[in-house]
Amino acid sequence: MAEGSAAFDGFLAKYTGDLTSAQFMEVWDHFDKDGNGFIEGKELDDFFRELARQKGGKDEQPSDQEISDMREAIMLKFDDNKDGRISMNEMSSILPMEESFLLLFRQQVGTSVEFMEIWRKYDADCSGYIESEELRSFLTDLLSKAGKDVTEDKLAEYVETILKIFDTNEDGKLDLKELSKLLPVKENFLTQFQIFEGSRVSREEFDKIFAHYDKDKSGTIEDSELCGLLKDLMEHGEKDQADWLGNDSLGFIKGLLGWLQKLKARLTNKELDAKVLEENKELLLKICDIDKDGRLSKDELAMLLCDAEL
Repeated sequence: MAEGSAAFDGFLAKYTGDLTSAQFMEVWDHFDKDGNGFIEGKELDDFFRELARQKGGKDEQPSDQEISDMREAIMLKFDDNKDGRISMNEMSSILPMEESFLLLFRQQVGTSVEFMEIWRKYDADCSGYIESEELRSFLTDLLSKAGKDVTEDKLAEYVETILKIFDTNEDGKLDLKELSKLLPVKENFLTQFQIFEGSRVSREEFDKIFAHYDKDKSGTIEDSELCGLLKDLMEHGEKDQADWLGNDSLGFIKGLLGWLQKLKARLTNKELDAKVLEENKELLLKICDIDKDGRLSKDELAMLLCDAEL
């Protein structure tokens, strides 16, 4: 028996035929151990080991060759973008669902800016939560955009299913972190930079960052753009809390450095939360928004991310 496989023995055996949305999410969450929205690395090994055993209909473990052959055939057919991992959309082709409405959400968000645009639009009362009626409104718009016509009863069932799966604290609404599981961003844009690894970014790197978050190309980062940047900073900061804001040798005045260190501590908060994000936004504007126009120009954002000579 391959090392690490025992925990997965027989997991898929209880699922036969097309899966319900809830069953599909159970399978997905079982194999997406790190919750990053992809089955990859060892997760892929565990999935294909279990899938080969299930498809073979035998009690004994499949051989390494059988697993390798299945992996090669399935990835060739279903790994659409050839990135060597399985997304939820790709998994839905491997393990078909009775209803695929949940997959509509996986096609909505490319960046954290787009995520925050959705959040700010449907958190209509600015409560810091997407409540049941707001979720219903979002789902109605999403289904309409996809050309799907459903009854009120079916819509209510969809809302109930989403809350059952993603409302982890069972309070009847989705907070920012819960919605991020329903609407995972393809990739945190900041992971390609060493912002949290003891160094500040170069001019070339900063230009890329600014262009990415300045979605409307206005020359400033504001509203959902700024919230998207903070979301990525907070999520990236959870993984590496190194001292990334430098020291007095960068030439910042001591007062500003103190505020930046305070913001750094907040950005490495381990819980993504709408209230905390808004507080971080206010603090960032207080520190860097020199002309007090409620948005950040390149020079203003450079105070946070760039080397002193920029």
